Amino acid sequence: MTPLSLLRLPAKARKILGPLAAAAEKRNLPLYVVGGCVRDWLLGRPGVVDLDLLVEGDPSPLAHLAGKMLRGSVEAFGDFGTLRVKGDLWRVDFARAREEKYLEPACLPKVQPSDITRDLFRRDFTINAMALRLDGPDAGAIVDPYNGQDDLKKGILRVLHPASFRDDPTRVFRAARFLCRFDLRPAPGFRGMVKESLDHGVAARLSRHRISQELLRILAEKDPSAPLKRLKAWGYLDLVYPDMPTRTVGKTVEERLGFLAAGMKKRGEDFLRSLPIERGMARHISEALRLIREKASPRTELAPQVVRIVSLVCPHLPPSALKPLVLRGEDLKAAGLKPGPKFKEILQAAARAQWRGN
Repeated sequence: MTPLSLLRLPAKARKILGPLAAAAEKRNLPLYVVGGCVRDWLLGRPGVVDLDLLVEGDPSPLAHLAGKMLRGSVEAFGDFGTLRVKGDLWRVDFARAREEKYLEPACLPKVQPSDITRDLFRRDFTINAMALRLDGPDAGAIVDPYNGQDDLKKGILRVLHPASFRDDPTRVFRAARFLCRFDLRPAPGFRGMVKESLDHGVAARLSRHRISQELLRILAEKDPSAPLKRLKAWGYLDLVYPDMPTRTVGKTVEERLGFLAAGMKKRGEDFLRSLPIERGMARHISEALRLIREKASPRTELAPQVVRIVSLVCPHLPPSALKPLVLRGEDLKAAGLKPGPKFKEILQAAARAQWRGN
C-alpha cells in the first residue's frame, strides 16, 4: 500500500476536487478529503461517488462553488452544520473541522471548531481517521496521525480510544459492517469494549431512530447476513428487536427488511412499527405482510416493491397469486346475486383459491 497522491485519484474525482482545491488555496482554507473516501482509494476501490470534505474554516464558499459545478442545490444536513451538494452522480458533503465532547454516553456530542488532527480523533476507527490534503504545498499528502494505513495494511479494525463504544454505541453496528465488508479482524481488547458497552446498559440508551438507521445501513451491504450474525453473537441484535433473525435475501434494503419482518411471523408487524422508517417503505412491507398472512390474492394491482417482497418470502407461488382478483363484485351481480354479506365471503374465498393457483 503506497501513499495516495492527487495524480492517482480517479479522474472523475479529480475533475471535482481540482477546482475546489484551487478555490480553497485562494481563500486560505485548508481543505481535505476525509474518512471512507481515503480508505477506499487506498484499498484500490475507485467507485467512490460520495465525497466527504473537511475545511479548517467556513465551508460555505466551497460548498456553493460545488453546487454550481454539479448543478445542484446546497442543503444543510444533520445537526453539526454540514452542507450537502447533490449532483446527478456525486454527493459531496462539506463540514468544518471540529472536536467533540460527550457529556452523556450514547447521546449526541457537543462540538466546537478545531483542526484536522482533533477532527480525525473524533472518528470511529483508525482506518476511517485519515485525510488527504487537497490544497497548498502539501497537496496529495496523507494525514494519518493514528496509523490507519498500517491497520488497513494488516487488516485490523481498531477504535481510537477505549471509551469509543461508550461514547457512541452505534460504532458497534458500524464495526460489524466494516469487519465483514473488508474481511478485517478486531484489534486486541475490541471484544471487551463491545461487551462493556452492552453490559453497562450504555448501548440500550440508543434511540430507535439511530438504531433504525444503523440497521438500514447494514441491509445496504453486499451481504447483510454476515454483520447481522456478528451483532447477534455480540448480543446487540436484540437492541434492534428481540430474537431477530439474521438471514435475509433480496437486492434492495426494502426487500431485505421485508424478508426479515416476514421471518418473524406474527411479530413482523410489531417489528416494522418499531422502526422509524420512510412511510412508503413501511407501507409496501406492511402490505406484503398482510398478503402473506391472509394467503389471498389482492383486489387491485400491487406495487412492484410489494410483489418482489412477497415473491422472495413465497418463491413457489403460482403466477396468478399476485395478480388482481379475477372475480369481481360486478361478476356476482351479473350472476344474479344480490349485494350483501355473502359477497365478501365469496370474494375472499375466490382470492384464496386464486392464491393457490385455482
